[in-house]
Amino acid sequence: MVDLKELLDLNDFKKLDDAAMVDVAEHAEIKNYLENDRLVAEKMAGYTLYLLKGELDLQTTGGLQQLVWADTDRAQTPVFYTDTPGHYGRCLSACKVLQIERTIIDKYGLNRDRFKTDLNYADFETLMGNTSLVLFDEITELFKSKSITLPSLPEIALYIKAALEKEDVSTAKLSKIIQMDPVIAARVVQVANSSQYGEIKSDSIQEALTRIGIEGVRTIVMGVVLRDLFMPNTQPVIDAMTQFYEHSIRTGVICYALAKKLPGFDRDQAFLAGILHDIGVVPILVVADRHPQIAAKENNLAAVLTHLKSYIGGIVLQQWDFTDKFINVAKHAYDWERKVEKADYCDLVQVALLHSHLVGGEKIKGPILSELPAFKRLGFDKANPVDNIQTLKELGLRVKDMVKLICK
Repeated sequence: MVDLKELLDLNDFKKLDDAAMVDVAEHAEIKNYLENDRLVAEKMAGYTLYLLKGELDLQTTGGLQQLVWADTDRAQTPVFYTDTPGHYGRCLSACKVLQIERTIIDKYGLNRDRFKTDLNYADFETLMGNTSLVLFDEITELFKSKSITLPSLPEIALYIKAALEKEDVSTAKLSKIIQMDPVIAARVVQVANSSQYGEIKSDSIQEALTRIGIEGVRTIVMGVVLRDLFMPNTQPVIDAMTQFYEHSIRTGVICYALAKKLPGFDRDQAFLAGILHDIGVVPILVVADRHPQIAAKENNLAAVLTHLKSYIGGIVLQQWDFTDKFINVAKHAYDWERKVEKADYCDLVQVALLHSHLVGGEKIKGPILSELPAFKRLGFDKANPVDNIQTLKELGLRVKDMVKLICK
């Protein structure tokens, strides 16, 4: 039996009554692991694990990686979401792990809704028509069996993300972390020296950070990470990945420019919302890359992306510990009739999407911009049309510059 305090520190158990807490504690134990010890998901299939102390490097069968630190939001959830062979965690330092029998977890319905799906598979099959359902079926089955391999943020991105979340982080400390990755470091300096931040050039990472700001660094890191998140092997998927990346950057740049004209919106958070709105595309492309004969049929891949990317995008950002603000953007970016009381970043993304083809992007299927509820909530329907045309001209130039700057 473990000390009840160990359970009370975890959100999953705080709603249990006293009797249930004691019952769970009696079916739990603490395990201590040394640096470099491995926890293998398949061998721990009868248990649910929580990291209480230390650092874990999680690996999946697809070679994707996620770092988990104790005392973070990610550590509030089970170490393993699936018992799929090949999933394991390596201790980067001495680790203290809470191990609870899976039967007791199921008894009290704990974690039951963590992967609850609102997908209606019959509806999707109808929408897909005569399109081959092999690709679609594999993806949906992965989610139903809770064995989907989601992309994970690379180690350096996790270190930077953790540092940015600390209120007292200094530019000196942050610059040391960023210098660990030459690609991100170079991109930070490049962006700081772009015309967007004036004519004075930055000679160091620390100077660049001062000019760009904390949120600016976050967007650059995510931009670079998105580009390198998945390297496909088949040409149709390579083309789709390139299109996804350029579309995401373009949407982010438009959001950034629009946010400058709106009170209460942060430009860098707007950019981040824009580049993350279609993140659900990536796991779909990972699976599509395994089926080149299906992915080669453009309509098949396009249909699956259309019907699944928003749902999967929400789950990806949830796993990456993003706030609801960004998760909602991924989930509802294409829900044109969504009803909310106050304008938000999802509204900004929707307006950006319908502007995209005016600045060199693809034309997004949606309502007429002037009839879009988000357009009205943001107050753009009251703007002078001449000002809008001038804004679009400026956006066109900025989009080209930013796509060239971040994508290369």
